[in-house]
Amino acid sequence: MAVIFFMKVILDTNILMLPEQRKIDVFKYDAIVLEQSVRELKKIAKSRSKHGRAAKVALELIKRPGVKIVDHKKHMTDNAILDYAKLHSCAVATNDKELIKKLKAEKIKIIRMRQMKYLEEC
Repeated sequence: MAVIFFMKVILDTNILMLPEQRKIDVFKYDAIVLEQSVRELKKIAKSRSKHGRAAKVALELIKRPGVKIVDHKKHMTDNAILDYAKLHSCAVATNDKELIKKLKAEKIKIIRMRQMKYLEEC
């Protein structure tokens, strides 16, 4: 299992909800959150479901010192993540299958959840 510390990693919306959903620490990296993901979390947080609760927790956790929130020019979240990762040589933490395909095509490092217990570079 590869453990990555101090690498700049963009955290996708689905990864940001893991601390509440699976009790996985996603903030052991030099975390970057795009404003597009923050908007997605705010929309999900309005729900009274378990996903809404996870989004609310994520919104609180991204206020931690060391978490960098960036407003990137692209409108669609996946495109913004892909573009920002290429421009700034960042890895991306995501479980989104379509985004993973795009990241692999661009040879961008990917971190994803494994065995529902931990994050791993793949």
